[in-house]
Amino acid sequence: MAATATSAPAPTAPRRPAKRRQSLLERVARKRGPGLLAFVAFIGLWQLAILVFDPSPILFPGPAEVWDEWMKAAADGSMWEATANSMYAMSIGLAISLVVGIPLGVAIGMSPTADLITSPYLWGFFAMPRIALAPLMVLWLGFGAEIKIWLVVLSAIIPIILSAKDGVQTTDESLVRAARSFGAGRLQMFSKVVVPNTLPFIASGVRNGISRGFVGLLVIELTVGTGGIGTEVMRSMRDLDTGRMFAFTATLIALALLLVSLSRRLENYASRWREEVVL
Repeated sequence: MAATATSAPAPTAPRRPAKRRQSLLERVARKRGPGLLAFVAFIGLWQLAILVFDPSPILFPGPAEVWDEWMKAAADGSMWEATANSMYAMSIGLAISLVVGIPLGVAIGMSPTADLITSPYLWGFFAMPRIALAPLMVLWLGFGAEIKIWLVVLSAIIPIILSAKDGVQTTDESLVRAARSFGAGRLQMFSKVVVPNTLPFIASGVRNGISRGFVGLLVIELTVGTGGIGTEVMRSMRDLDTGRMFAFTATLIALALLLVSLSRRLENYASRWREEVVL
């Protein structure tokens, strides 16, 4: 009696365990946890230095003293008035810098002749200290809000122009040739190749422009006393109220970090097609 051959069942690939979906709390903790821990560590080291060295509050106040001064400034309204004054000039100046600087930088990057003519002046102005412009700006614009707005513009627009220009000039030539081989016109070349490659450079220029814009804003507020956070810092320094000075300085740092964080979010949204590389 012939034995019937039975075929062995085909081996099945091992099933991967289902990936557990993280809760909202876990995602927030994973994203914000390191920054929060770093902030807590910074405050802890600050308080430890106060306990170990016991400096004079006039020279180096502790976190508790700075927090008390911040609450006093918030209660009497000076914190909100100074913040609104500074952010009004900063927001308008930064908006002007973006609207003018990005198209101008792209246009210069696409024209070798324009790049050759403007680059020495752009880099020279980029290296010039903003405090050198303060007396001339006062002479031209007086002591109103206009002087702060235009000093923010002059401080922020140059890095934005330079970053946009560099982004255009570093576009991969192989991508340009590939787009041309598929019959892309100048408008399609600009929108599909140049703009996506330039966005990370523009975002970097915006962050640099924010930091330099804050420097220009502080220069005019500290030297001329036109109101805002810088003027409050100067007044606190003259009154030897170091805790209040630290409180306004911390507010300025928080505002700068907020604007930089917003610019990073816009960069991530506009550059969703890019893959992040982790080394």
